[in-house]
Amino acid sequence: MAGTTHSSTPARAEVRMVAQPASVPAARRFVNDLLEEWGWEAVAEDVSLCVSELATNSTLHSGSVYFQVELEQRPDAVRLAVADAGMGSVEVLAQQPTLSDALLDDLSADDTCATGRGMFLVCALAASWGIDELASGTRIWADFLPSGPASEDADPTAAEVTRSEARPPTPLDPDAWAVVRFRDCPAALLVAHDDNLAEFTRELQLLGDRLAEPAYQRLAQQMAGYVQEHAANWDPARIAAREAVREGRDLIDVDVLCSREVAPSLRTLRGLIHQAEELARQDRLMTLPAPEPVQRLRNWLEGEFIAQVHAGAAPLPFGDWLAGVRR
Repeated sequence: MAGTTHSSTPARAEVRMVAQPASVPAARRFVNDLLEEWGWEAVAEDVSLCVSELATNSTLHSGSVYFQVELEQRPDAVRLAVADAGMGSVEVLAQQPTLSDALLDDLSADDTCATGRGMFLVCALAASWGIDELASGTRIWADFLPSGPASEDADPTAAEVTRSEARPPTPLDPDAWAVVRFRDCPAALLVAHDDNLAEFTRELQLLGDRLAEPAYQRLAQQMAGYVQEHAANWDPARIAAREAVREGRDLIDVDVLCSREVAPSLRTLRGLIHQAEELARQDRLMTLPAPEPVQRLRNWLEGEFIAQVHAGAAPLPFGDWLAGVRR
């Protein structure tokens, strides 16, 4: 049976998304892809439903500019968590499942009821769940077992409420972050951009280890470190692009959360790419520099980050930029 051959190796991943309705499908894709990779297909439907509800709640009710989805594989369970900067009462959230299950059929529910519906589904589908009050917001977590929810003699509405957290998410100061909107972004080129970075990093790591070449090892570590540092914010774009390619869609609109101090980070990435491409041009690497269409995409992405974050400019679609339109 699917889901019974999963690995017991601990694993964890997270993604940070702009709190808007369009992010909810990307959150589902994020957990579904990971659960398939980890061999936990048996719980995928329940986890997908719960992440949709919790992400929607964060978007509509928390007042947060972002929400963060975390998925952790444990020896006997998968833990889903959704965190945001909402400062609502954890006690009130914990009591939401005690509302009538008629909420599940109430399509005209108000905001409070909509939140209750999400909590009701979490407590009904998870083996256990809880709410953590964080200094920077709130995290709702739920554990899912291959065997399904807790036994009938357990109280499905009982949430574990805590006001401390050993590993809180990095607090996000709303004034220090901005939402950058990429319009009519070519999905295939975005995938090719990410794949090119990944290929350079993998080859540099392999050659650095095989040849004991410090320069290769250092560059590989720097590239991998950059990708890891920014993955939580950039992954929604990557997920959306890969899903669009699978579905045969050419263009996507993507919103990305980034620091207002984005310029130094962009310079760092450009410098790392330049070093790797120079090695390739010297025939010291098999990975080739990205083709010209990807290079143009990178120029547009960088320009949008700078223009929107530092100049407050409106988004310039890729097609317009390619046609020579400039601000």
